[in-house]
Amino acid sequence: MRSLLALLVTSMMMTTAALTLLPGPRPATAAVDASTIEAAEGLAREALALAAHDPQAGLAKARRALALTNEFNPTVFVEMGRKGEVVEDEFQAARLSYGEHRAVLYGAVGSILAAQGAHLAASRYLSRAFLLDPLPSRGLALARVRIALGRGRAALDSATKAIAGAKSPSPEALVVIAQAADVARLPSAQAEIDRGRVKATFKDGVSVRDEQVSFPQGTRLSSTPAFRLEDSAVNLLYVAEASCRHCSADLAELRRLVPAEVRVLIVPEGDDRDAEVRQVLSIYGYDWPLLLGPDLTARLRVEPRSALVVARGGWSAALLTAPFGRTLPAVLEAYGKVDIQETVPRPRWDRRPVDRRPLPPPPGLLEDGLAPGEDAPFPPEFAAAVEAYRAGRYREALKGFDALEARGDGWLLPPEARLDRALCLAGLGKRPEARRILLRTGDSRFEDAIDKTLERVAPPGQ
Repeated sequence: MRSLLALLVTSMMMTTAALTLLPGPRPATAAVDASTIEAAEGLAREALALAAHDPQAGLAKARRALALTNEFNPTVFVEMGRKGEVVEDEFQAARLSYGEHRAVLYGAVGSILAAQGAHLAASRYLSRAFLLDPLPSRGLALARVRIALGRGRAALDSATKAIAGAKSPSPEALVVIAQAADVARLPSAQAEIDRGRVKATFKDGVSVRDEQVSFPQGTRLSSTPAFRLEDSAVNLLYVAEASCRHCSADLAELRRLVPAEVRVLIVPEGDDRDAEVRQVLSIYGYDWPLLLGPDLTARLRVEPRSALVVARGGWSAALLTAPFGRTLPAVLEAYGKVDIQETVPRPRWDRRPVDRRPLPPPPGLLEDGLAPGEDAPFPPEFAAAVEAYRAGRYREALKGFDALEARGDGWLLPPEARLDRALCLAGLGKRPEARRILLRTGDSRFEDAIDKTLERVAPPGQ
């Protein structure tokens, strides 16, 4: 950060020479100041209002707003030091503030594209807006265009991130989550909210199950030969040690923590090893039944002195270990809420196990530092520009990258186009211009790589 900041301050104090004319759209060379920021956000608001009756004019105005502040000027977003230098520990704050501003502009372009039915392009602009400033409204807007694209898992990811930390999701959010669950062919939308709540609350100490909890044939209760996991109930399965050395303390804690509406079931550690726990239940007057079944603890993958909380017909489940005071109340509260009225499993479930694999991340920087867009496979125009760059045909490569940005479909957004442009300019020997572009890029998804790219195109002393 010190090298980047020093370069940036130096760059801000130098008079910038005009860029050599090259094909394609050029970055702004005028300094971005507070009035430019206000003008860009005003244009974005006007664009959204105009788009209601003149979509094309609204989109053009939103694009002008986005282009107006392509260059990151940190001195606009932080207080200046006495000597006119940006205080180092405020640099990141300046970049965050710039990101919040740019999110407004990306969001305007994306919203207008979405209203026009250009959902793929809209998703790219809205994704950047949500990355830069993850407001709930932005996450839901992104989720809606992903639903329109048939990307249910990605839509659900956006929607659940949008409501992270909210105790009561808005009605709009619940509609979006239910729609995303159906597009993803999931058995329960409520279970997805449960997962998000529990994971947002606990980083450790609680293990959320990825698959439905089911019970082997022959599972029964000590009070009745039948057992059914009630869909509407929250069930707590406490696994007792065979010796029951800690049973009295654990059961007393459960009696204190568990509300009356939660069904408590006691699971012995192994088959025919229930004598001790039965005795403790009898001595202390607990009326909780035993849950018995063939090799039950192994099939449920539970250890002694653990509690498995199960709800939504088995689709929501979390495993906790004793003592339970720190974790159990919050898990029971999460699983006891009903945000979405649904029949589990939902009618559009495809009867397949839920795919919990992480969503693939956007493509990273190429080995030579070039920045791709967020979608794979890459368009042939990008592949051709990369080939030209690697062959040393930097002017041709620059023309290709600029054309991709100018296409306006969001595949190569302005900050990534700036990184590629800087590398091409460096290849053409225009290293000061390349350095300036990199120093004034603040809204890329590759911000962490800018220092290394700077060292590559403009080594210290140049």
